[in-house]
Amino acid sequence: MFKDVSAVIFDIDGTLMDSISRIVECIRISCSEIGASVPSSADSKSVIGLSLGQAIASILPGRSEEEIRKAVDIYRNTYIRMEMDDPVKLFDDAFGVMEELKNRGYKIGIATGKSRKGYDRVMGYAPIARFIDVSSTGDEVRSKPDQQMLNRLSDELLIPPKGCLMVGDSSLDISMGVNAHTHTAGVLTGVHDRETLMNAGADAVVNTLTELLDLLPDRSEKTLKQAEKE
Repeated sequence: MFKDVSAVIFDIDGTLMDSISRIVECIRISCSEIGASVPSSADSKSVIGLSLGQAIASILPGRSEEEIRKAVDIYRNTYIRMEMDDPVKLFDDAFGVMEELKNRGYKIGIATGKSRKGYDRVMGYAPIARFIDVSSTGDEVRSKPDQQMLNRLSDELLIPPKGCLMVGDSSLDISMGVNAHTHTAGVLTGVHDRETLMNAGADAVVNTLTELLDLLPDRSEKTLKQAEKE
């Protein structure tokens, strides 16, 4: 399906890693500890993908900047503590899919709402850093669904947006891809369901990352040379 794609760009939370329940728990803890109403799981999920400050501000409308900063600090400290005790795991197929995409000749990028420090922590224990060519984080650019993150990655890869595929589990990921004029694929392992992802503009929606491989042909040098001979 994505014959003109040469770079695949992944979100992390809910796409590569099974982290949604932990994020929801940390959001709820941070709200509780500043004396705010504890949001529902659905409301907490709705802000996942935004940069942390924007996510907390969205979940705490009407609260002062000081309260929001306090909630952000509580969230961050709680998440780091949990991460140290029990690192979030990759989805079972994430490593294999990224390895196969590299073998097929694709460049791989990461577009995440995590901070650079948060991203670096993940790459310190998740065995996928070797596959990643470029990355952009939520504290370096405007928050999703703004296209700046994908524009930066496209520029670094020297691949135009139309040659990139954005893969994510939320409407924010898909909308960012639409805004940047990349191809988009939703995966049903995180925040949003098929209908929500399609309504956001997804070109395709897959149940798992493994199914993504069916949409991305082999672009390895060996395969391309064989095709030329034929």
